[in-house]
Amino acid sequence: MWEYGNSGTGYYKAFQRDLLRGKITPDSGSVTYLHDKKTIKTQDLKQYIGYLDSANALYEYMTVYDYLYFLTSLYKLPYYLRKERVRNLIKKCGLSSRKHKVISTLSKGSRQRIGIAQALVHNPPFLLLDEPVSGLDPSQSQQLYELIKEQGKERSVILTSSRMRDVENMCDLSNGKILAKGTVEELQQEVANSSILRVKIGGADNLSTYNALQQLDYIQVISSKEASFEIHTTKEEQFSKDLFTLCAKKGWYISRLVAAEKSLEDIFKQLRKN
Repeated sequence: MWEYGNSGTGYYKAFQRDLLRGKITPDSGSVTYLHDKKTIKTQDLKQYIGYLDSANALYEYMTVYDYLYFLTSLYKLPYYLRKERVRNLIKKCGLSSRKHKVISTLSKGSRQRIGIAQALVHNPPFLLLDEPVSGLDPSQSQQLYELIKEQGKERSVILTSSRMRDVENMCDLSNGKILAKGTVEELQQEVANSSILRVKIGGADNLSTYNALQQLDYIQVISSKEASFEIHTTKEEQFSKDLFTLCAKKGWYISRLVAAEKSLEDIFKQLRKN
């Protein structure tokens, strides 16, 4: 058990993160790293963990190369390894064209790459990333996804994110417990007893259609906009029959009815609801 003075979700997440990286010492219990369950002293833990904070604080007045080289001295890498390590990190993180630029002049996407590079300076077996793609545009996010997935081949990556798409793109808990575990395909199968349908109905206003659909007790209307609805149901065939009957009775018509593939976010919503 670890005691802490605030039970707020965001605060507790920060607490767990700080425990993992050795910033906070547990009152009791332990955090185990490495397969041989080797006990690691708190003061030595930083040698095993590379950490990228969501704030990604960097020495902005330095160039990329100088900053990373400076970090090799902090981690006390042997002199003969320092230049080679920095060159490899710059290449691996896609920073070759920016290595002599001052960090403050670079885009956020480049700065996040520098943040990952600094976390890898000492070649740690564990990489702890806190919201690594927050605030990036889709193109920058995708490039960072690929970089992080490459790192997953060499070391254990512990990722925290509030965006389900991050998890879906980078990975193979709600309220502190595991709701489900497996690949995306396995999770889709786990909730395969329900369907997601996208429906658009013509000849009716949005409110009237919404109220009529709500009368069907085996569905859940997730979203509605301009007579378009996203519906979760455990009885897809029955819903289709009742929808046609409803529209014929009301003088409406179905302009769209398609089954949607479940994304990881859809699966998460369904598991939380259950």
